[in-house]
Amino acid sequence: MRSKCEKLGVIAFDLDGVLVKHTSSWRYLHEKFGSIRIIQERNDSELFKEGVISYSEWMARDLEALLQATNNKLRREDIVRAFSEYELEDGAEDLINYVKSLGITVAIVSGGIDILANMVAERLGIELVFANKLLFDDQGYLIPEGVEVVNPLHKDEILKKISRITSVPLSKFMFVGDSDWDECAFKVAGYPVLYLRGSEIPRINVNNIYVVKSMRELKDLISELCSS
Repeated sequence: MRSKCEKLGVIAFDLDGVLVKHTSSWRYLHEKFGSIRIIQERNDSELFKEGVISYSEWMARDLEALLQATNNKLRREDIVRAFSEYELEDGAEDLINYVKSLGITVAIVSGGIDILANMVAERLGIELVFANKLLFDDQGYLIPEGVEVVNPLHKDEILKKISRITSVPLSKFMFVGDSDWDECAFKVAGYPVLYLRGSEIPRINVNNIYVVKSMRELKDLISELCSS
């Protein structure tokens, strides 16, 4: 269906901290399976930001921590069961239904984990999903190697890919994120939106960024843009 909104053709959402209430699906698993102390003793996020390790290496280190905490016996079904307890952001279903009623394409672009992203996408009826993939052996046990789909510092590349898939220019993209990790995506989207949960605004060097604090406010913003 062609978009009924002249200004918006695609709205891409970050997952963690936006569509779901927890802020990191990786941390969520570490807390569930007892590996949180292992990763807290490391400085992997800074090592990644400084270019000391790649994102694939960071993923592998996170997966090794999960396996260490579970004696190498973490199954896919265990992870699915853990993620089944996720909390959808208040008003998310209503918002996505509204956006889809306008004919706007909806996507998830997340540096998080594909299992959760796909669960949320199925619940909300979102067809375009980009998130990092976990791998399992023939018996369904997690292995310490993932597939990098979304580098959190290069979400702009995924938006450009979606633009090619949908033939919608980036000037008609809205990207909704919640942190400075989303800055690269904010910079290429015509309508960058910061989804702010607390009172502290992250340092983001982006001009003309919109700030919303709820799905209700986001819906109002989209309605205003589409009616103007």
